[in-house]
Amino acid sequence: MKNLTSFLVLAMLLGCGDGDGVGGTAGSGGAAGAGGAGGQSFSQDPPLVIGGDERPAEVDIPTNYDPTVPHPLVIVLHGFGADGRVETGYMQLFNFVDEKQFVLVFPDGTLNDQGDRFWNATAACCDPSDSVDDVGYLSGLIAEAQQTYNIDPKRVYLIGHSNGGFMSFRMACEASELITAIVSLAGSTFDDPADCAPATVPVSVLAVHGTADATIPYDGRPDLYPGAVETTERFASAGGCDVFLPTDEGSVDLVPALDGAETDKLAYSTDCDEGIDAALWTINDGGHIPFFSTEFADMTTDWLFGHSR
Repeated sequence: MKNLTSFLVLAMLLGCGDGDGVGGTAGSGGAAGAGGAGGQSFSQDPPLVIGGDERPAEVDIPTNYDPTVPHPLVIVLHGFGADGRVETGYMQLFNFVDEKQFVLVFPDGTLNDQGDRFWNATAACCDPSDSVDDVGYLSGLIAEAQQTYNIDPKRVYLIGHSNGGFMSFRMACEASELITAIVSLAGSTFDDPADCAPATVPVSVLAVHGTADATIPYDGRPDLYPGAVETTERFASAGGCDVFLPTDEGSVDLVPALDGAETDKLAYSTDCDEGIDAALWTINDGGHIPFFSTEFADMTTDWLFGHSR
C-alpha cells in the first residue's frame, strides 16, 4: 500500500481538473447566520476547515450553499499513505457537491514513524499498536460539522478506500448511532465478529471490491480479515436481512480500462429492518486502485443518499 500516494496523486489530477477541490464558497463574507433545523443558526459563509489545530479537516460545500436547508454529510476516509484531498480527487467526489447538494469533509489520518498516514481501523489495517482513537476523532468531527453546517443527522455517510474502508466499517461498529450508511472500496472489517461492538443500531453497507486486488484480497486473509462476501453478509445479517436471498441487480461499467460491464451488483434487501440494507459490487478483474469513470462517484453517492434514519 506504500505506492498508494504517488498513484493517487495522478488520479487526483485526472479526477479533479484544476485542483480547486475546496472551492465551495458560501456567499458574501461575514453574513449573518440563518436559521436551520431545530432553530439553530448557521452562517452563510462558514469556515472550510474544521477539526482544530492538531488534526484539521478540509471541507467542500455547494457554491450556492443555503444555511437554512439541511444537507447530507459525506466524510471521505483515505487509504494508507494517501491523504483526504488526494483520495477525494481520485474518487471524483468534488464533481458532485454542487449537483447533489451535500457537505463533503475529507480529513487526514495520523502520520506513522515512516511518514505514512493511517487510520486506526483494525490490527490488520493499519495500526497494530492501537495507538490512536480515530473513532473518537471522527465522532467529534461529525459533531463539529453538525454545529458548523446545516447537516441532516439522519443522512451522515462515510466512504472509505482500503485502510479508510476498514475505518468506515469500524465506525459502523463502534459509532453506529452516528452513521447512516457507508461505502467501502477495497476494505474489510474485524476478523472476529465479536469485535464489532457496540453496534447499537444497524448501518447500511455497500462493499465495492475487485477480484484481482492483490493488496486486500477479495476473499480476505485467514486470521486477519474476512472477504468481501462474508463482510457484506455480516452487516446484512445485523440489519435483519436474509443473506440467503440476495438480488442480482445486473452489471455496470465503472472502470473504463476493463472490458464491458465489469462490476456485478448484488443487493441484500429481503426482510431487512426498516431503512437498512446491504450491497456488494464485485469488480471482476479489478485491482486495488481502479481508475473509475465519474459513474463511480455518481452511483455510490446515489446509493448513500437513498438511505436515511
